[in-house]
Amino acid sequence: MIFVGMDIHDKSTTVCFFDPEAAPVAQHRYATCPTTAKDLTALLRPFGGDCQIAYEVGTQAQWVAGILRPLAEEVQVANPGQIRWLYRSGRKNDRLDAKKLATLLYLGQLPTVHLPSADVSAWRALINHRRTLVNRRTMVKNQIRAILRAFAARCPYRSCWSVRGVLWLRSQTFDAARDLMRDTLLAEMDFITGQLRHVERQLDAIARTQSNVALIRTIPGIGPRTAEAIVAFADQVGRFKHRKAFACYFGMTPTQDASGGRDHHGHISKQGPSVVRWVLTEAAHQTVRRCRALKDFYRRVHQGRKDRSKRAIVATGRKILTLAFAMMRDQTVFDPSRVTASAA
Repeated sequence: MIFVGMDIHDKSTTVCFFDPEAAPVAQHRYATCPTTAKDLTALLRPFGGDCQIAYEVGTQAQWVAGILRPLAEEVQVANPGQIRWLYRSGRKNDRLDAKKLATLLYLGQLPTVHLPSADVSAWRALINHRRTLVNRRTMVKNQIRAILRAFAARCPYRSCWSVRGVLWLRSQTFDAARDLMRDTLLAEMDFITGQLRHVERQLDAIARTQSNVALIRTIPGIGPRTAEAIVAFADQVGRFKHRKAFACYFGMTPTQDASGGRDHHGHISKQGPSVVRWVLTEAAHQTVRRCRALKDFYRRVHQGRKDRSKRAIVATGRKILTLAFAMMRDQTVFDPSRVTASAA
């Protein structure tokens, strides 16, 4: 069995072939090839599938996996965030990186990440794209608000972005520069809104094929965008041992620094997909309004103190995650009795 470590870059890939049964001086061989499907296949095909391959996760991970899986007995995708200690020796180059990956693979000590199927990967990309569009639209709105503040203009309607609000915005006269800025910003906002509608229609079509999305939406206050984000990034619920591991994967558990009898818990780790935390905190505000059990949970964490408002919202978001995990695992709809008296 040959253990292969690959250091993949946009233009070239450095490969280390580790043969533990060879003589010590011949155990490691190296090769470099262009990062193309043709060259990677030509490099690995001579082994006839009698090899295991490891490479670090990156933007090309899904594409590379599609090439390598038919050529190897096993393909593992490494989590570089968990092997930083390997690169603190003062020496780092592509050959050493590939060698370290091959060695860890042989020892069975390679920290890996879950690589979803191509369909789920595309679904995740579309969810992240929607977030980018929403953030861009928010930036445009803030620029328009800055123009209004510069002239002390206040919209007479509840929202500047309603039909009446936009008509009012277009009717205002500032100066030549600000008028042009307002018109271009409103045009950009209309364009982004149209893109958002198109993306959300595609996301809705995907969500209709996922039974777990409908399941999570039975939680009061959880909409399609929050449910689909949880399901897409969780992918296979069975890969999580328990609810705490599920919340930890999304970075919703506190950091811990314990030593010699001292145990300090800090802010949440914020590891994993940030888009899920983004939609969860938004959804938590809705669930505390619409679900009595989650509202009681929020109040227990809040303790009537203003300085605990954000902490209570984050705790509620984590509680939603653990509920979603149990619902997907057991294939059951939302049950308010599952919101226990614990403060998560």
